[in-house]
Amino acid sequence: MNVKTAGRTDLEQYFSISGVFKNTKLTHTPLLVFVTSEDTVTVEIIDRAKELLNYPDATPVMGQWRGEWRSDFFQFTVGQYRAFLEAGDDTAKHKR
Repeated sequence: MNVKTAGRTDLEQYFSISGVFKNTKLTHTPLLVFVTSEDTVTVEIIDRAKELLNYPDATPVMGQWRGEWRSDFFQFTVGQYRAFLEAGDDTAKHKR
């Protein structure tokens, strides 16, 4: 099953400076994870970024970057997030 999500795909700033992945708990901007089976898509809401690492790399995710005047939604995969963490970017160091 192919899941198409909406949102921005320019992830560098979202991952590195939004602060979304530095928070221990995402109280106001939880992540949406799209889990697929043969004929079903289940949308799971997670409030801790570290929980993404429990999903396969191909799992689609949507996240929100809240701004002062507007909010942007981003689409990415667990694998893209995992690669960001493994790259060792200092700004990616969040409480796990």
